Amino acid sequence: MSFREKYLAAATRGRTKVCVGLDPDIQKLPEGIEKTPEGVGRFLCEIIDATHDLACVFKPNFAFFGALGQDGIGVLREIIGHIPNDVPTILDFKAGDIGNTAEKYAEMAYDVLQTDAVTVNPYMGFDAVEPFLRGKERCVFLLCLTSNPGSADFQRLETADGPLFEVVARTAHLWSGQGDCGLVVGATHPDDLPRVRQLAPTLPFLIPGVGSQGGSAADILGQAGDSYGQGVLINASRGILYASSGHDYADAARKAAEELRNAIEGN
Repeated sequence: MSFREKYLAAATRGRTKVCVGLDPDIQKLPEGIEKTPEGVGRFLCEIIDATHDLACVFKPNFAFFGALGQDGIGVLREIIGHIPNDVPTILDFKAGDIGNTAEKYAEMAYDVLQTDAVTVNPYMGFDAVEPFLRGKERCVFLLCLTSNPGSADFQRLETADGPLFEVVARTAHLWSGQGDCGLVVGATHPDDLPRVRQLAPTLPFLIPGVGSQGGSAADILGQAGDSYGQGVLINASRGILYASSGHDYADAARKAAEELRNAIEGN
């Protein structure tokens, strides 16, 4: 199945638009979990088991696994392999480099780690993105209007064709003819979501920034969905992973994911 097919099936099955971000900070592991790479693997596998039916996608963040040292890639492969086959994964590593390097990034993500999608920085242009475009099988989420405060430093710069983030959205829509594309658009920019959706009417949006970064699920309801009310993946990482520091961490993570799903769905 392609990324899009997996995502839509999981979203429909679980009535969910929740993307569970897997950002393991070894210092934040709850009681009863060893602060080791093996402990991280155990912790994340239990989080996955507790939330997989509430998630339309899981998003492991490459940096947090790299910070574990030489065992980090092994843990990343372990948890990707633990995710049920009918729930897709997005490797969040915001790659962006010249063509031959981008080819190796794509090889690592798709062929070695077996992820269904990636996040990519489009700043270096099409030749840096092209290796990630593999028809409709995979999906490339391009950074468009990110949730961090510094996003305005470049993403809102005016060009002859409008703000830079609008150029990215328009261009990604064109590139989607050569492979499945999506956009990263932060929940901290609710007023801009309708415009981005107008420029990219068919692309899925990965929306970070809910919860710990101040974004609200209520603020983005109805603003980012495509014409079918789909195409929205609302990411939550810390609010789910670290919902409890006690032995009930898995149950607390499930409760947090369920509460977010219900808030999105208006239940």
